[in-house]
Amino acid sequence: MGGTLVYFGIKCKSEMQLSYPGIRFYLAINLLLLVGFSCGEKEKQREDATALGIQEIPLTYAKGFSLYKTPGGYRLVTHFEPGLEKRYEIRAAASPDSLHLAEGTQTIFASSRKIVLTATTQIPHLTYLGATDRLLAFPNLDLISSPAVRKQIAAGKVVELGKGPSPDLETIIAADPDWVMVSGFGEVQKLTERLDAARIPVVVNGEFLEPHPLGRAEWIKATGALLGELEAADSIFSAIEANYQTARMQPGTTLEEDRPSVLSGTLYKDIWYAPGKDSWVAQLIRDAGGAYVFEQLEGSGSLALNYEFVLDHAGEASFWIGAADYASVSQMGNTNPKYQDFRAFSNGQVYTYTRNRGETGGLMYFEEGYLRPDWVLWDLIKILHPEKARDRDFHYFQRLHE
Repeated sequence: MGGTLVYFGIKCKSEMQLSYPGIRFYLAINLLLLVGFSCGEKEKQREDATALGIQEIPLTYAKGFSLYKTPGGYRLVTHFEPGLEKRYEIRAAASPDSLHLAEGTQTIFASSRKIVLTATTQIPHLTYLGATDRLLAFPNLDLISSPAVRKQIAAGKVVELGKGPSPDLETIIAADPDWVMVSGFGEVQKLTERLDAARIPVVVNGEFLEPHPLGRAEWIKATGALLGELEAADSIFSAIEANYQTARMQPGTTLEEDRPSVLSGTLYKDIWYAPGKDSWVAQLIRDAGGAYVFEQLEGSGSLALNYEFVLDHAGEASFWIGAADYASVSQMGNTNPKYQDFRAFSNGQVYTYTRNRGETGGLMYFEEGYLRPDWVLWDLIKILHPEKARDRDFHYFQRLHE
């Protein structure tokens, strides 16, 4: 999956003189967001922004968005990739100052009640923030597993946006939502252009590009700001982070000599797709006390490898974690006999993320895993170092049996 994360700080640009007070105020808000300011002016512009009551809200792990507290509410900036930077002024209510927003900035009201989401990973944000009643529409409703949202669907309160890979634009426009959140999957540029033309704010969510597991979870703060629930989102994230760090620091999981080797990925049309060393999966394996077999292969996304290479480097791996959606070891081996060449397969140490399914077949790992990397991490520790997690049940993973 392609894409580049860019954090837009303050670069070099000649000093800008601002005269009109209203415009000066809102351009000053952007001083911390725009590319290209003089390095020598950096501190002065920060001081100017602070004097106007604009404060950056620090993020610990996420690189794909920035948050600012402004006199009128919040400012959210998403940095999906060059050309898709989006700015949002989040207000509690309408204000005359909205007339002076910088070009390209969209106004979103925290009181919005009609929201369209387009990826299952965005659903838990509403669930955890107690805002499932705000969901207006979603593509392919069967993919949603959240019990709270399933109730909304059963009551006919959520509009179906089609079964295909992309949401139906005409249905979205007809539903007249307050804003739409899109991910980096599919034709994002085309989708945002069409919705922008219809004067529907589009929030670009790039959580799937975050290399650190907690960076993906921290995107709940972006949704929290949009919903007027930033304080709650911050509290939720803090609890997740604390649980993650507790898991990561379990005695014994940090010792290099005690790290069992771990294989991940599967074959698809003779190509083995596996996470790169800078991916969130590789980070989770490291934090769980495992030795990832492709640790030397660069990449934050998916690697495309040939079978011979994988067998040579991972044939003797002790564990195989994330082996697609198989019901049993025998089904897996019958589907592709090449899998039987691996030690982890022969020893019955193959684990899938299929333990927790929704009522319509969706996997909670794919829906909730981004927000709960702490639970994913505890699952991996229970696999690799079971003595460190005896009192914990699996959330997402399970061992494949015959």
